[in-house]
Amino acid sequence: MNTDKYITYTSTIYYTTETPMNTQITFPESLPAFLYWIKETTEAYWREVPDNESIHGAKWMPLTDQQIDELELKYAIKFGVEHRAFLKILHTIDKNYYDEMNEEDQSSDEQEWSREESEEEKMKRAFFFPPYRPSFFYNWITETEWIESRLAWIDDFYTSSILGVNRSWLKSWGPRPDSDEEKVRIFKEWYHKAPRLLPITDHTYLMDDVGDGLRPVMSVYGFDTIISAWSLRHFLMREFDEELGLTATYYDEDYPEGYIDMVKGIPELDALQAIKLDDVDIPYWKEVITYYYHPDQKCWQGFWVPWSKPSS
Repeated sequence: MNTDKYITYTSTIYYTTETPMNTQITFPESLPAFLYWIKETTEAYWREVPDNESIHGAKWMPLTDQQIDELELKYAIKFGVEHRAFLKILHTIDKNYYDEMNEEDQSSDEQEWSREESEEEKMKRAFFFPPYRPSFFYNWITETEWIESRLAWIDDFYTSSILGVNRSWLKSWGPRPDSDEEKVRIFKEWYHKAPRLLPITDHTYLMDDVGDGLRPVMSVYGFDTIISAWSLRHFLMREFDEELGLTATYYDEDYPEGYIDMVKGIPELDALQAIKLDDVDIPYWKEVITYYYHPDQKCWQGFWVPWSKPSS
């Protein structure tokens, strides 16, 4: 057990019966201690799940400093402090939460891809969706095809959105030029200056070490880019909320039967969940995150974050 300093919070959860439930949750304060706590707590949880579940007995597979250095050289990237610590202590797990896709899912995919494709389209699909299931968190050592595809994903997706029917274009780029070559040039110039986003899982990325201010975890699907969490620490709390004991059942008029949500009343979590996009600095990417503005919606991003209107 890591002996670093811990912070202890006590939360009181009120149910419709007006009976309070006190839940004491302890968070390690430093990032390494926090990651070791994640490791120990999740592995203990996975040991107790039923034997027939694919995640039963899962363990984390950390990397060495040498392996991380070699990855930075191989892909010409720089892991941020948070990301590097994550890779060194956690990285990925040796099992998956999900069994192989069922026949219905496979049939749906086959129908989607059964239309006629050009050879170029087939090659592109094969590149971005390698023919094997990736780990729950990407394995940077064995899943080279997925790492390469996700490093190229943002550039390709944004270019397609700029040149395609969406005609996406940021205001900071100035007037939209007529030629496709000039559009791509302007985007590439911006993209190469922006803090690089490095893949964690699926199409979820963490900002690398170049950025100032917050380094959020972002879900990137072209210009439909949202905040998944305000930091890697926040992301892991949300991703493993059940394993870490960070959920509670709440009741209100809209959900008299009850609903499960992240526990409220823990200062660190409450503060993270309440951060407003208007109040934070996210170099370059903030303009993308606010690209789609929906004034009729009270919340977005999945954790009580109010919509922010793009600057005019």
